[in-house]
Amino acid sequence: MAFIDFTDAALQALPAIRTIPEAPLAAADPLSHFERRIVELARTDSLDTLRPQRKRGWFARLIFGPQPPSPMLANEQLEALRRLAVQAWHHGYTLPASVMKEARVAGHSEAKIGAVIDFIGRSRAPFRRLAA
Repeated sequence: MAFIDFTDAALQALPAIRTIPEAPLAAADPLSHFERRIVELARTDSLDTLRPQRKRGWFARLIFGPQPPSPMLANEQLEALRRLAVQAWHHGYTLPASVMKEARVAGHSEAKIGAVIDFIGRSRAPFRRLAA
């Protein structure tokens, strides 16, 4: 039996869409190398990194040591991408709508959000069902 790889067939089959007549055609991959690296690094982040970090009081600093560095990125647009990626690594395709809305407000297009979710969906280990 023959095997046909259809992973990139959808990008080649769909016509390129122009949103503005003067704008160049959309690239096949909306994620840059830097953005793809942020998505890969978000794989190791836990959901706790999405909460704002509290300042430690003097007694907590005495017991636990100095304040650890914040996991948040300084660039707001890249931080929204990291937050989207962390949620997608943990929840897969069942993301809360608020996460995608936050990424859209930060300036990411629907194509980029979809590319992040698809990249993570292809990179995640397949679900294995236990034998009953």
